[in-house]
Amino acid sequence: MAADSTSRETGQRAERDLVAIGIAVAAILMFVGTGGAVLPKVIGSWTGVGEAPDVLLVNALLLNIALIIFGWRRYSELVEEISHRKAAEEKARMLAETDPLTGCLNRRSLPPATDDLIALHAPAGNGVAFAMVDLDNFKRVNDINGHVAGDEVLRETARRIVALMPRDTLVARLGGDEFACVLSYDATQPEKLDRLVQRMIDTIAQPIAIADREVEATVSVGIAATLPADTARDTPLDAQELMHRADIAMYHAKKCGKNGYYWFESQMEDELQFRNSLETGIREGLAAGEFLPYYEQQIDLESGELTGFEMLARWHSPRLGLVSPEVFIPVAESIGVIAELSEQLIERALEDARDWDPSLTLSVNISPLQFNDPWFPQRLLKLLVKANFPPQRFEIEITESCLHENVPLVRSMIVSLRNQGIKVNLDDFGTGYSSFAQLRSLPFDRIKIDRSFVGEIGREGGTAQIVNAIISLGQGLGMPITAEGIEDDAILANLRALGQLKGQGYIYGRPETIEEVRERLKGLGRLAAPAGPRHGANAPELAEQAPRKKA
Repeated sequence: MAADSTSRETGQRAERDLVAIGIAVAAILMFVGTGGAVLPKVIGSWTGVGEAPDVLLVNALLLNIALIIFGWRRYSELVEEISHRKAAEEKARMLAETDPLTGCLNRRSLPPATDDLIALHAPAGNGVAFAMVDLDNFKRVNDINGHVAGDEVLRETARRIVALMPRDTLVARLGGDEFACVLSYDATQPEKLDRLVQRMIDTIAQPIAIADREVEATVSVGIAATLPADTARDTPLDAQELMHRADIAMYHAKKCGKNGYYWFESQMEDELQFRNSLETGIREGLAAGEFLPYYEQQIDLESGELTGFEMLARWHSPRLGLVSPEVFIPVAESIGVIAELSEQLIERALEDARDWDPSLTLSVNISPLQFNDPWFPQRLLKLLVKANFPPQRFEIEITESCLHENVPLVRSMIVSLRNQGIKVNLDDFGTGYSSFAQLRSLPFDRIKIDRSFVGEIGREGGTAQIVNAIISLGQGLGMPITAEGIEDDAILANLRALGQLKGQGYIYGRPETIEEVRERLKGLGRLAAPAGPRHGANAPELAEQAPRKKA
């Protein structure tokens, strides 16, 4: 409606301007005619050689002069107005097509400009490459340094990209921390573009001076090109398809460790579609209760006595079947539902474990993302209270990756949990970068040796010395040790020789459903009370026999 009103107003103004100009032109013609008759008589009358002109003609001449002045002024105003209008239209176009923060093109203007570039190079058989550039962990840059510093990082990133790219490159900020570069591409020499993109990654990674500090940011890049031609397509690639493919390749670069680049490959799109189906399935599965706890036995190696169980997550998807935790756990973390998933499983496990002998413990693995939440201990205690489960029988296990995010927060959370009676164990020890000082300052209750070390014990060139060193470290710090991944008698014998340990692994059996656990405990006489029907009564048997990553 506003556009229509503006159009009508412009049309009416143009009509008035045409009338004014028409009046001025007519006045000039009349001035020429009238002036030719009146002016000689006026001059003659002033010099005394002729009679005075007719008063009516003189008035007509004066009116013509007035109309000419009016027309000229209106013409001047019209020229000035047109000039202002053009400037305003140019400013509006710039605002519509460029990013105000960086001065680059924006998401709206990039696709048509890319299509124009493709059309320009197509007749000569040249290609166009689209590079999607995304800053890694930019939210953290904003959170630590503030949004003003974040804006300066974006501006400096744009300046470095523009300075490095060829003159005719289209550089755009697509929104947030995402940029794009579109440039001509020689398919016979792809290594040139490889070198250019790598140089861009290295340049952007250089520290950025902001106020009294330096900020570092890396980027992940995905590349797609119009050449070689995609024989599976009926039509040539356009801007939207190039952008889509480059975005998929960039996502792949993020998944593969960030601070690098990847060219688009067709299987990446299949992976992305599978990823999207996983995300949808996980959300639906949470609502439908498809995630179930399984339990792995924990044994005292010296006596062979069952001491407790570790809960492991399993997803029984009606569409995908039995999905491994190493597939769905990272996805659940990335889409922000890992806390909901973990707490749902913990609630079920606490319900299951109430029927066990009171001497048996229950341990669960906690995602590093959950340990970034300062309210996690309170929510965990709420679950224990709801289930009426003694905190002294409950253990949580965190990996070394938790220790590098925020050590003071981790320390306060461990202390809070232990004050409630919950034990906190350091899981997969040896695979991360825990320092001796961290182990001394963080009050862990137990260290678990990763299965990658345990499985090599007894083999030539194996890891017996590493395992022995970890056990000695635990003894020195007063921390008991659990060994994971015990799969045969030789490994078990070697571990028994190293000291008093707890252990778990497939030598004692595969992870079991609650019904299987209940049957086992019934046979051992270690059920605290008769068990009623539970949520896992109809759970399918564990179909996979290979070791699985713990939730």
